[in-house]
Amino acid sequence: MTPHHFLIKRAQSLRTTLKSGGGFTLIEVLVAVFVLAVGIVAVLQAFPLGTYIQKSSQMTTVAIQLSQAKLEELISKSYDDPLLSVGTTTEPYGTVPGFNSYKRTKRINYYDPNNPFQIPVADLGIKKIEITVFWKSPLGVAEKEAKIATLFSQK
Repeated sequence: MTPHHFLIKRAQSLRTTLKSGGGFTLIEVLVAVFVLAVGIVAVLQAFPLGTYIQKSSQMTTVAIQLSQAKLEELISKSYDDPLLSVGTTTEPYGTVPGFNSYKRTKRINYYDPNNPFQIPVADLGIKKIEITVFWKSPLGVAEKEAKIATLFSQK
């Protein structure tokens, strides 16, 4: 078979295919569009969830930084400083400078290393400092918190 003969046969085959309506039916096109639409909707639903997770992580990071900053401020003081007196104080929402959507609680107690679950009445030379930062979740549903603690001793 010559190359010329092969081309003629191929052209005839192509004409037969085009005449027989070898394209897609309307039903096939509609099914394909439906499947594509379902896939796009599924992908688009992931975006709000990703935004929520990103905002929640950002707020948690800020809360940890605020608690660490307060803790650093307190341990830079002397053991007998009035800021380190035993008790609990709260900075309500809107009073943490530059961070209106956070509140911060400072709890200071005496600490006994021999009995860590019991708060001693007398000062044994060690104080436990706990800083808790609260904020509302990005959806505004629940209040979240981050807490850090350290021990501070007389020098």
